[in-house]
Amino acid sequence: MSFEINKIQRANLAEIYAQPNGVIIASEWVTGSGRFITKRAIPPHCKRIERRDAHKYPKRISSIFNALPKVQAVVAIVNMRAAKKELFF
Repeated sequence: MSFEINKIQRANLAEIYAQPNGVIIASEWVTGSGRFITKRAIPPHCKRIERRDAHKYPKRISSIFNALPKVQAVVAIVNMRAAKKELFF
């Protein structure tokens, strides 16, 4: 699956990649403050993963749910190989 991503998507992907294990808590992946918040767009090669689906993904993703029991969802890089290819090549 080959497609072009724009520089905003690339910046968002780099922000998630910079987090430990390429995973960020979904409640931190928002813009705005107070009652005026909106979810940010999820970049290519990433996915919002709920706690109930964590067992389907690699240990680097499911370990966040074990470490932080109150977290219900995360935004994670699902295809790390493709993400590295977009960022570094």
